[in-house]
Amino acid sequence: MFRKLIVLFATMCFSLLVVSCQSEPQVNIKEGQWKITTDIKMKGMPMQMPPFTHTQCITQKDLVPKTGQPGQPDQNTKITNLKVDGNTVSYDITSTSPGGQMTGHSTLTYEGDKMKGTMTATVQPGNMEMTYDMRGKRIGDCPK
Repeated sequence: MFRKLIVLFATMCFSLLVVSCQSEPQVNIKEGQWKITTDIKMKGMPMQMPPFTHTQCITQKDLVPKTGQPGQPDQNTKITNLKVDGNTVSYDITSTSPGGQMTGHSTLTYEGDKMKGTMTATVQPGNMEMTYDMRGKRIGDCPK
């Protein structure tokens, strides 16, 4: 009986060691400063907004590009359900500003020094549906 408990305890310790040694999934990304261009399409709108471009430091720990447009007031943004599957990152987003709230889902795929992805979102009030098409490329190291 005592021998079985020792074997069971040793097996559990080994299992914990194996689990604790496994690292988080790594995306095929060259960390650094990225230039990201976003095209926004609004359902039912004949004229589309011009694309906007911004730069951002992207790392394994921060794989989510910012989606706000230049000149917009600060937004309270929450990222939830962040998942990594191979080189694909998906997440849900909620942004609240004085003008309303946006909820959406995004899927991005990184390929070393390039990225592309889509976010579908709904803006309230008005129940306006929007699609964000994002593409990015690494342009250098992150500022220090």
